[in-house]
Amino acid sequence: MSSVVLHADADCFFAAVAMRSRPELQARPMAVVAHVYVASANYPARARGITSGMLAAEAVRVLPELILVDVDRTAVESASDALFELFEGIARGVEPGSMEEAFLDVGDDWERAVEAGHRLRRRAFAELGIPISVGVGRTKLMAKLASRAAKPDGLSEIGPDAEAGLRVTLPVTQLWGVGDRTIRRLSTLGVKRLGEIDTVRTDVLAQTCGTTMARRLLRYRDGTDDATVRSVRSRTSLTAEVATGGYRRPDWTPGQMLEQCVVRACRRIARAELVASGVTVSLFVRGGQPNVIFKHTEATPTADSRIWLDACRARAPRPVQPLSGLRVTLTGLMPATTVATTLF
Repeated sequence: MSSVVLHADADCFFAAVAMRSRPELQARPMAVVAHVYVASANYPARARGITSGMLAAEAVRVLPELILVDVDRTAVESASDALFELFEGIARGVEPGSMEEAFLDVGDDWERAVEAGHRLRRRAFAELGIPISVGVGRTKLMAKLASRAAKPDGLSEIGPDAEAGLRVTLPVTQLWGVGDRTIRRLSTLGVKRLGEIDTVRTDVLAQTCGTTMARRLLRYRDGTDDATVRSVRSRTSLTAEVATGGYRRPDWTPGQMLEQCVVRACRRIARAELVASGVTVSLFVRGGQPNVIFKHTEATPTADSRIWLDACRARAPRPVQPLSGLRVTLTGLMPATTVATTLF
């Protein structure tokens, strides 16, 4: 367990990727749209009310001069790969949160961790043209809160004194992993800030919020929440998912979606020097019909996308019903070095 955690998060990632090739958009309100929703808006757009998750049509009604663009998925994935290569070059452990953010383990020394955060930010902008914000804290929650405070394009620390205060005064709406339903349930108990959990009996908290969530909340309160960075190398499965529809592009066919997901997942495990022994493909059928799931296992674990793609194509149902999306999960992950080399 590391005593210092960094949380690195690219600022308006999709928009930042788009603006690398179109720098004239940096001072103008613009948003990247995926599947008819705003995926990312730059800061001039955010300052005028545009937020991620808005329908593109609604965003234009709110801000008629908003420029909507679509980023080539290949460009986004390439930028994400380069960003994670940078993370891995600086940290001894990297736990992805999404394609543009991760928790980093850079050692137990606070001052060195802060310097690593500054170095990461400088290199990300100089080498990739991507601004990132970095938070430094003792646990993942504190690091994530710090990175939020650092935005845009900064570094923030939450040291022991600030942490002690936050574990009393922090609004529960800002707790990582605590959703609207739990917030409403806490409200019925009179809990609006983290320290107010002390006023609720443990059994009542568990009955109201569920046992698992109650444990999480109590750990947040007493400071025993998660501080372990779990790298991809320690995972046993990895998932890639894509939707059929996209903004200003033709709908992808099932075959195109399958190839996108398999190639992306294989690239990620290969980068972590892992191989997979199995694959599970989930087809999300339109119209409320049950999803279709099929699986396959390889005798020799591999990260070769060609092998997994051929196996999935051979097992895909025919004809394929209209889909809203597709998910590929590589399973049975293990270090590539543990797989015996075939001699003949």
